[in-house]
Amino acid sequence: MTVISERLPGRRSVALSLTVGNGSRDQTPGENGFAHLLEHMLFKGSTTRDGDTLNAAMELLGGTINAFTDRESTVLHGTVLAEDAAEAFALLTELLMKPRFDHADLRLEKRVVAQEAAMAAEDVEDWAQERALAEIWGDHPLAWPVLGDAHCIRTANRQRLQAYHQRILAESPLVVTAVGEVEHAALCAWGEAAFQRARHGARVAGPIPRFHGGRKRLRRAQAQQAHLIWMAPGCRVAAEDHLAYVVANAILGGGTASYLFRELREKRGLAYQVFSHLEALRDCGEWTLYAATPGAQETQATEAMAEVLAMLLERGPTEEDMAWAKRSLRIQLLLGQEDAEIRMNRLTRQWLYLGRLVPVEESLQTLAAVDADTVLRILRAAWTEHFEWVCLPARPRLRKNDPSSDAAC
Repeated sequence: MTVISERLPGRRSVALSLTVGNGSRDQTPGENGFAHLLEHMLFKGSTTRDGDTLNAAMELLGGTINAFTDRESTVLHGTVLAEDAAEAFALLTELLMKPRFDHADLRLEKRVVAQEAAMAAEDVEDWAQERALAEIWGDHPLAWPVLGDAHCIRTANRQRLQAYHQRILAESPLVVTAVGEVEHAALCAWGEAAFQRARHGARVAGPIPRFHGGRKRLRRAQAQQAHLIWMAPGCRVAAEDHLAYVVANAILGGGTASYLFRELREKRGLAYQVFSHLEALRDCGEWTLYAATPGAQETQATEAMAEVLAMLLERGPTEEDMAWAKRSLRIQLLLGQEDAEIRMNRLTRQWLYLGRLVPVEESLQTLAAVDADTVLRILRAAWTEHFEWVCLPARPRLRKNDPSSDAAC
């Protein structure tokens, strides 16, 4: 267990989190979906309090206690008044360490998770993103949806979920983080009392993911537009050039001044939503270009994206591109320091991925040192070969003997 705190004098609140360095990519095939299902079950009652009592306790603290699961972590968090910090910490540790895994609760929650998965499947953008991830990562667990496999969730039982819970607590790093009006000594004392019986060790290393390129097109009945998703290998969080990737992403499609936004939306009116997103993970990364456009304009949008990439890969960013991108990212970093939850998440992420805390001044210096040559090298390395995915609206069904059917086909 690692305890991290940052005291912000003058605040009346504390942002708290318990982060287990284990997510959906750390599951076995037979556990696909357990990470997310476990998150749900943590709120269904503990060995000392039922779900209703726990919910009431959360509301008394302001109702901000929550959790999320992603591919590499499971996080319980909340922001409370400083006077309630000890009680909030006790509640978070009770949720994490003492779930009761009631049979009836598990049956109900599996139905809730199934409904959540159905809602996600109805969102064509989310569904297309998940399908694209499955293509680029193949059989690796990074390709699995965080919500999990329907069969694994249906067949989950109390014993298996309990064993999974015990295993991730034993094998995964645990980071306790607090930012705000908090005393570090008190936070350490709370942690020692709560986790004195827990055993946390090194995560078991899984297989190294391998990126797969190529092209794929399909149609889906629910799609009203063409969804263009292009993906390339990104970088891991600890990569020396991580901030150079961030600058390159900003220039490519990370904001309203980016090339993709200006070209596809502002100049050609091909897409309302268009962006570039960089996801850095512990041993790899993903770089995604996305645009949604009317089906009839799919070819034009594809050509426009290709032209933007070709231009940047040929000549690289200009001095003006570098200046606005680095200034924008500097402002985002400094404004994020005004938010206790963002600071808390930043500290936790640094420790999990880097094994140290990085002062803001160091990040600003690294950002300032990024040059155009490095950005061009990164763009060429990532985007020379990539994966292109297009999800198109389904063709309309034509009636038999419709005189327009031949022309339409």
